[in-house]
Amino acid sequence: MAAVAVVPAALADPHAFVEHVVLFPLGEGGVHSPAASPLPGYLLATYVPGGSVLAMAGLAAAAVGVTVSLAVRPPRTVVAAADRLALGLGPAMCLMPATRFGYLVYPLVLAAWFRRTELVTAARGAARWVGAGRGRG
Repeated sequence: MAAVAVVPAALADPHAFVEHVVLFPLGEGGVHSPAASPLPGYLLATYVPGGSVLAMAGLAAAAVGVTVSLAVRPPRTVVAAADRLALGLGPAMCLMPATRFGYLVYPLVLAAWFRRTELVTAARGAARWVGAGRGRG
């Protein structure tokens, strides 16, 4: 249902939508980021002849890989789905011609967000374990 959020913005200003959502990450926008990071997509696009095409092909391959993976073996839980999407999004962020290290936080958050209950439980258990160790001695 992401379309509910995306479609109104695309309809409000289609040119701006294409510029910011499609062209900028592909390194084809009117503005170039001063914060570009030396990730594989950027390096290919900058230093290899035809590298932009190679980076976009890698990006497309990552998208197809995730799509096929989801279709062939659908995840059974929300956590499994988030993991699969994070595994696809990580390489995609690395292969975008105009990327930043900060974009890598998205797959990390996706992988962690749906585990937050597990993470909080583990942290509480660790705190109890450390607290129990202090009482000795």
